[in-house]
Amino acid sequence: MDDEFDIAHEEMYARLADELYPEHKEQAVQEFAVDRLRSYYLANPNVAKPAVFMLRNAEQLFQLQQHEAALVFAVSSIELFLKATLLKPVIYGLIHSEAVAEVIVNETLSQSGLKRYHKLLGKLFNHLTESKLEEIKREGESSTLLKEIEALQEKRNKVVHQGFHADRTEANQALNVAHAVVSSVLSEVLWSLGLEARKGEGICVAR
Repeated sequence: MDDEFDIAHEEMYARLADELYPEHKEQAVQEFAVDRLRSYYLANPNVAKPAVFMLRNAEQLFQLQQHEAALVFAVSSIELFLKATLLKPVIYGLIHSEAVAEVIVNETLSQSGLKRYHKLLGKLFNHLTESKLEEIKREGESSTLLKEIEALQEKRNKVVHQGFHADRTEANQALNVAHAVVSSVLSEVLWSLGLEARKGEGICVAR
C-alpha cells in the first residue's frame, strides 16, 4: 500500500511540474505549492483547532495527575499538528486538483504513524525555513524532535493497547514535545508564509 501511495504521489507531482515551466520544474512546483499552501491556511483558519483542543485536554489531564490519559492526548495532538495542520495543507499545495487532493488527504490521514511522511514534511520545512526538520532538538535534549515523537508514539500505543503505565515525567515530556512542535515547526512554517496563529482568530496574516 505504501508503494502504491508513493508512486501515485510521484506521478501527480511530475504531472504538475510538466504543466508549469518544464525547464524550471523544481522551482515552478515549489512556487506553486507555497502559494497554494498560504491560500489554504487563509481559507481554513481553524485547521489547527482539533490539535489545539487535544493539547488543552492533555494539559488539564496532566494537572489532574491522569498521566496515561495526558500522554495519550498529548501524542494525539502532536499527530494532528503534523498531519492535519501541516501535511494536509501541503498535499493541497502540491496537487492542483481539489478532488484528487481530497482523496490523497483522506488516505494519508487514515494511515497510522508519521515516519512515512517525514521526507515530504522535511522538504517543505527546509524550503520554507531553510532549516532541517530532522535536525531540530529541544533545548537540553540529545535526541531530535522527530526521534522523541517516534518514542512517544510507541509509548502511547503501549498505554492504549497493552495497558502500560505512564508516569509524570513521560506525560510531561509528551506535553513539552507537543509545545515544541507548535513553536519550532508549525509557527516557523506559518511565519515563513507571512502568517501566524492568534487566539480567537486562528491562522491569519501576521501583523
